[in-house]
Amino acid sequence: MRRVIDLNGTWDFVPDLDPKYHAIHGGFHKPDANRRHWQKVPVPGVWQKYAERYDIYEGVCWFACEFDAADIPEGATAQLRFGAVNYLANIYLNSERVGNHEGGYTEFVLDVTGRLKTGTNHLAVQVDNRALITKWPPCLGYFNYGGIHRGMKLEIADGPTLEDLALEAAPRDNGWELDIRGQVRGVRPGMIARIGTRESFSREYPVGEDGNMAGSAPFFDTPAWSPVNPHLEPITIELLDEAGVVLDRREFTFGFRTLAMRNGKVHLNGRPCRLNGVCYVYDSPTTGLVMTPEQIETDLRLMKEMGCNAVRCHYPMDDVFYTACDRLGLLVWIELPVYCYHPGDKETGTRFADAEWLALAQRMACEMIAVARNHPSVAIYGIGNECNTANPEAEAFFRALADTIRQTDPTRLLSYAALYGIVGPISDMVDVLGINSYWGWYDKIWGGKAPDPESGAPSPANSGSSAVRKEPIDLRPMREMLDKVLARKGNLALLLTEFGADSVPGNCSASGDLWSENYHADLLREIIVLSREYPQIAGTFPFCFSDYRDPSKVHNGYWNELNLKGLVSYQRRPKLAFAALKEEYR
Repeated sequence: MRRVIDLNGTWDFVPDLDPKYHAIHGGFHKPDANRRHWQKVPVPGVWQKYAERYDIYEGVCWFACEFDAADIPEGATAQLRFGAVNYLANIYLNSERVGNHEGGYTEFVLDVTGRLKTGTNHLAVQVDNRALITKWPPCLGYFNYGGIHRGMKLEIADGPTLEDLALEAAPRDNGWELDIRGQVRGVRPGMIARIGTRESFSREYPVGEDGNMAGSAPFFDTPAWSPVNPHLEPITIELLDEAGVVLDRREFTFGFRTLAMRNGKVHLNGRPCRLNGVCYVYDSPTTGLVMTPEQIETDLRLMKEMGCNAVRCHYPMDDVFYTACDRLGLLVWIELPVYCYHPGDKETGTRFADAEWLALAQRMACEMIAVARNHPSVAIYGIGNECNTANPEAEAFFRALADTIRQTDPTRLLSYAALYGIVGPISDMVDVLGINSYWGWYDKIWGGKAPDPESGAPSPANSGSSAVRKEPIDLRPMREMLDKVLARKGNLALLLTEFGADSVPGNCSASGDLWSENYHADLLREIIVLSREYPQIAGTFPFCFSDYRDPSKVHNGYWNELNLKGLVSYQRRPKLAFAALKEEYR
C-alpha cells in the first residue's frame, strides 16, 4: 500500500546572499550544516511573509528539515511530491542532489527510490526566484513571491501502485458512463483494477502486461455537474492482486458533465452557456502566494455572489483550488505563464524558436494537466497571454504547445488571450479566442486625462464648470477592434477578456473621475452591455477579481505597488465595480 508522509510544517530557512560562494564553501545542503541561527518558518510559505526585511528580496534561499521515514521495506518505491516552488528548485536528500525543477506554478514529482534511510532523513531545497533567470513568465505582471508555496509530501509504496489516472464522463440514454484509464507501476501478472461507486457497485478489469489499465462503469440517473448544480459523486479505484488483496486505492469526487463548442457558443451538458467570468491573480494579504483553503473559500464565494459562473486563472493553480471550484460550481480557465513576450515583428532567433524554452512550456502544460484533468470545474486550457503572435517564429511555437495539450487531454477547450486584437495565426489553433483590451482606461491615462493626485485638480471633463458632468466613456475603438478581428474570420468564437480600469478603494466621485470607483463601475457596465451586441462573444472576463501586488506598475500617486483593477480591494472589500458586475451578471 501507499504510505504518505506529510512534509508540511516548520522548516529551517536562510537567505543565501552569496550563492556562488556558498555552493562551494557553505554546505547548506548537508545535514551537518550549522543551522543554529537559521529562522524557523512555515512550509508552505513565501519568504516575503517571513519577515519585513525579506519583503522585496529576490534571490536564493535555502530550506531544510528532518523527517522520519520509519522502516522502509525492501523493494519499496519513494517519490517526493512538490505542489509548487517559485521559481528554480534544487533538491538534496541526505546530502545527495536528487533533482531540480524549473517553473513556479506546477506540481512536480521526484523519484527518490533507494535514497531514503530507515529512520531520520535530511531534506534541503535551494530556491531561486531571480527574475533574470526566469523563462516563463518572461516579465513580471504579478508579484514575484519566492519559496515552497504549495504543499509537499513523501509517498512510499511497498508494492504496485496506480499512476496517471484519467477520468472521463460520457453521456448515455439513462445516465452516464465513467471511463477510466491509467498505469500500474510495478505491474505483476493477474492484477485487477476495480471501480467502486457510492452505491457500492463495482466493476473489475484486468491490468495489461504492460501496466496499462482501462475500464468503465455506468452511473444511472446521476445529475449532471454544472455551476447551478455542482453535483459530485465519490469514486474509488482499487488495485488488486491475483488473490483479491487490495494493493493500492485512489479516491475522487467527480462531476459528470459534457463540454463542447457548437455554433460559436460554449455548450455545457448540451446547452449554450454564456461564461460570466472574472480574471483571477491569486495574492493574499496574509499569505501571499500560498493558497490557503480559507482565502480560496472567501474569494470563490465572493465570485459566486457577484454572479460569476467562471474564473480565468493566470497560472496553473493548486489542487485545493480546483476542488473548491468543483464543490462551489465555477468553471475554470487555467493558462500557462507564457505571458507578454514581445519580440519584434521581423525578429528571428527568439525564444519562440528556442527548443529549450518550448520544451519547458510543454512540460509545464503536462504538469498543469496532471493536476487539473479529473476536476469537472476545469473547462479551458490557455496556451498563452498577450504575446506578439505576429512574430514569424510564434506560429510554430504555439502550434507545438497546442498539440501537446490536445494530445495530453483532448477533453477541454483550448484558448489564448490576444492583446488588442493581435491575433495572427492563433485563431486557427484554439476553440475560443480571448481578446484583451483596455479601451476607456489606458488610452485615457496615457493621454494625460487623469486628475493630478498631488493637487487634487479635477479631470478636464469638469474643468471650468460648476455642474457635475460625468467622465465620458468612448468605446468606439473597442468596437473597431472587434469588427477588424471578425472581418478576418466572422465565425470566430470570442471571449472578451481583460478589460476595466484602476480604482483607488474608497475614492468615490459623482462626476466619475478617473481612478474613482464610480468610473471603474461605469466602464465595466458599458463594456458588458457592448459585449451583448456581438453574437460571437461567448463570455466576459473583466480584469480582475481583487487588487494585488504588481511590480510592473509605476509609482504615480495612485499605483503604489498594487494593481488597482480589482472588483474588490486587496483586503477583499467590494468596490462599486463589484456591484455593477453583479447587476449585469444577474
